[in-house]
Amino acid sequence: MEDKELIKNYFKNDRFVELAGIKIEEICEEFVTVSAEIDQRHLNANGFVQGGMLYTLADFAFAVLGNYLHPVTVTQGGQIQYVRAVKAKKIKASATEKIRSGHNSVCDVTIENDGGEIVCLCRFNGFVKEK
Repeated sequence: MEDKELIKNYFKNDRFVELAGIKIEEICEEFVTVSAEIDQRHLNANGFVQGGMLYTLADFAFAVLGNYLHPVTVTQGGQIQYVRAVKAKKIKASATEKIRSGHNSVCDVTIENDGGEIVCLCRFNGFVKEK
C-alpha cells in the first residue's frame, strides 16, 4: 500500500491488537515500529510482561510491515527468543524484511524495553497472497 494512512486504517479492524493497546509508531520501506504502554492487563503472575503480549507485539509489527510492502501477507510461522524478563512502562517492536522470495517474506523483529535493552529476538515467515 502506498499510503501509510491506508495501512493504519486497515489495521484498525484488528480488535485483538486494539484491546492489547498496541499502536503503530512508524512505517517506512525499511522498517515498521509498533509499541504498547504496559499496564496490569499485560503482566503475568510474577509481575513481568506476559510472553503472549510480547509475541503479539512482534507478530503485529511483522503484519504491518508485510502488508505495507506486499498486500496481502499472512503469518505462516514465527519464532521468538525471550532474552530477558520485562518490567517496563513501554515496549516497542521493530520489524525489517530480510528476504522476499516468491510468495515468502521473512522478517526479523526486535523487541526493546523502555530503556532500549533488547528483550526478544524474533523471526517471522509470511505467505504473500496474490491479489
